[in-house]
This record gives sequence, C-alpha cells and structure tokens, in this order.
Amino acid sequence: MKKLLLILMSVSALSNAQETEFTFNSERGMSDFVVANVEGKTAQEIYKKAIEWIKITYKNPDKVILSTIENEYIRFEGSSGSFYSINLGFMGKSYQQTKYQIEISIKDSRYKFDIIGMENYTSPSQYSSGGWSDNTLFNANVTKEYLEKSIYKKDGSLRSAWKNINDVPVYFNDLNKSMLNYIIVSQKKNDGW
Repeated sequence: MKKLLLILMSVSALSNAQETEFTFNSERGMSDFVVANVEGKTAQEIYKKAIEWIKITYKNPDKVILSTIENEYIRFEGSSGSFYSINLGFMGKSYQQTKYQIEISIKDSRYKFDIIGMENYTSPSQYSSGGWSDNTLFNANVTKEYLEKSIYKKDGSLRSAWKNINDVPVYFNDLNKSMLNYIIVSQKKNDGW
C-alpha cells in the first residue's frame, strides 16, 4: 500500500511539473518544452487553430509546415534575425540569422510546444566557409559543467558574451503566447470590410 501511494504521489508530482514558460539557467540551459492548457478545446479544435495561426503568422506557410498528423502533431520551421545575439563588448549585440524547428503535440485541452532544433548562419570569411550550423547550446544535451564553464561565471552571473541569452526564451515564450491566444480567442471574420 505504501509503495502504491508513493508511486501515485510521484506521478502526480511529475504531471504538475510541466513547465508553462521557457527559461534558461545554469542548471540545464534552455527548457526542453512547455505545455499549454486550453481548457474546453478538443484536439481537433486546437489542431485547426494552430494551423490557422501558422498560416497567418508566417509569410510562406506551405514552406514552413514540415509535417502534420491531423489532430495530433505539427512540425514547422521559422527564422528570425532579431532574437539570438552574442555580445561583442563595446560593439554591442551581434545578431545572427537563426532557423528553428518546433513540434506541437496535441491532446484534448492541451498542447506541447517543443523546440527541437536551432541553427545559426555564419557569413563566409577568410577564416570560415560559413553557412548554417547547429546551435548546440539550444539543441539539448548541454551539461551543467559546460554551462558553468562557458556561459556562467563562478558567481552565477552570465559571462559578458552571453548576457543577452535570455532573449531566446523570451522570443519563444512570445511565440507560444501568440499561438495560445489565437487558439483561445474566437476570431470573428469581418465581412464588412
């Protein structure tokens, strides 16, 4: 009986531990995914609204939607040159063009918003052929040792080059909130335009 109670408490704690916002910290880097609750919406309604949101939000939706399973799953790709930067001291922020892939897994009353990859573009130079490369800092498997050695100082503050790293979770939180608001709020068509 005690074992059963312990198992039930563990399962309950894990289900309540789902994050609702992306964060970046010295323990694990970037959150892996977030879960959004959409009470009263079926998986079919969430799926339909998520597809609509992508079509409204992205310039070429047919190109950014990479894969779908109706009412269950959407994978899409986006890009931006305004949220990932490295601080170059007196020269300020150096933004890099960034591509990302997001998977949305859908169930009744909720969905999972999962960043599955990020790539950055480096311009060719005399030192490098340039091109797209994985941003390993946001592609999981970042160790605490790496974060403490390369990203954070011993006092727990961010190293100068990475002082803007929290712009990344802010960008993805805003993207997720935009989609969540679109799903929750009924959109009325304006036929009188």
